Amino acid sequence: MRICASLGSVDVTADDTASADMIEIRTDIFDAVPKNILKKGQTGIVTFKNGINRAIIPDGWIADVGYEERPDVDNDVITSYHDFSGTPDADAVISIMNGMNGDIVKGAFTVNNVKDTVTLIDAACRIKKRHVILGMGELGKITRIRQERMNNEFTFAYAGKATAPGQLSIAEMRGLGDDCVITGIIGSDIGYTRSPKMHDAAFGHADINGRYLVFDTPLLDRIGEFITKFDIKGVNVTKPYKTDIIGHIDMCDKISDEVGAVNTVVNDNGKLKGYNTDVHGIDMALRMNSVDVKGQRALILGSGGAARSCAYFLSGNGCDATVTGRNIDAAKKIAKDLSVKFTERTSVAVKAYDIIINCIPLNKDRNISEYPVKIEQTDHEQVVFDMVYGRTHLTDIAEARECIIVRGEDMLAHQGARSFELFTSKSVSFRVMRDAV
Repeated sequence: MRICASLGSVDVTADDTASADMIEIRTDIFDAVPKNILKKGQTGIVTFKNGINRAIIPDGWIADVGYEERPDVDNDVITSYHDFSGTPDADAVISIMNGMNGDIVKGAFTVNNVKDTVTLIDAACRIKKRHVILGMGELGKITRIRQERMNNEFTFAYAGKATAPGQLSIAEMRGLGDDCVITGIIGSDIGYTRSPKMHDAAFGHADINGRYLVFDTPLLDRIGEFITKFDIKGVNVTKPYKTDIIGHIDMCDKISDEVGAVNTVVNDNGKLKGYNTDVHGIDMALRMNSVDVKGQRALILGSGGAARSCAYFLSGNGCDATVTGRNIDAAKKIAKDLSVKFTERTSVAVKAYDIIINCIPLNKDRNISEYPVKIEQTDHEQVVFDMVYGRTHLTDIAEARECIIVRGEDMLAHQGARSFELFTSKSVSFRVMRDAV
């Protein structure tokens, strides 16, 4: 991996960037090129952000002149283009790059979904010029890490502070390298997720050079290509895609096929296999709290993939389970597919159930806008299992009523440990992942 360290503050020294191959000085941060900033073997870039000043380009340095005509200088030149709103199609990206006349052409595009990142790698693999093509934003991190797959001349990392959205530090990038294991989580409005902390802790414990990224996308278009083209070893899948993802993968294991929901996808040499580790997480979270569901009456709140996994587990373990939710058609389908009962939310008497399980995910503001039943009716004789981790309105009420509480963090760590094993073929203890949450 060839790394260019972009200096994000004036107090960065040559020692701070010693592991970089190149150093970028931006004229919106520096008035002049600092003396002795390069170490032996490093290449310097002056990136002009406020007009080209030929006088400040040291001999041997590269000049990044932006989207301008190539100036009359003896130095090598980078011409660059930035799109801060989105990513055009691959043909348009190539046209933009071919329209620039630098020795190296650079394009940075805002990626708003996984389809955009696939567009960029498609363009990068087709363009003939020496280039650097990057995606900006959290989703764009993968284009920075996978430098070789993008056929990029180099990639950027920051020193001091980030100079572009999605940048990693020099230490992070150098530690990862080109051949690191990448996994992640796919969902929509999931900025709150704690899965990266949990899986990164597992990578460290297992002594695996890996990174777990957040792929927050409003659509699943080209998700299969995204996983395979960027050599992503596996992904967890969360709301709202646990059922939709099935149409984008090659096969499902027996449990996920029966549940009708996938929360883990493994890239097995280009073949995408779906698994459901949520069922395991539900089982283990209940077990560790000494909750036996056999012969009990349980109420499932929700109608998505997590509710399907819950219904599958309960119906298979002798529990009299009922599902309810705001999406009546989806809840009815769960009841039909997984042999549980359905009830209209307006007719639910919460106190009639031994176990209340919430499967309704958070919205982007980390809230549940509305529970489908009056959760205030819970009492101390009930078990309350909230699959949402952290403090919630439901768990606050359950604590006040002195209910038995099963935490979403326990389920998260148990299913995460099983997913990690599927991704890496290495086991990691529940406690390693639970402590990181």
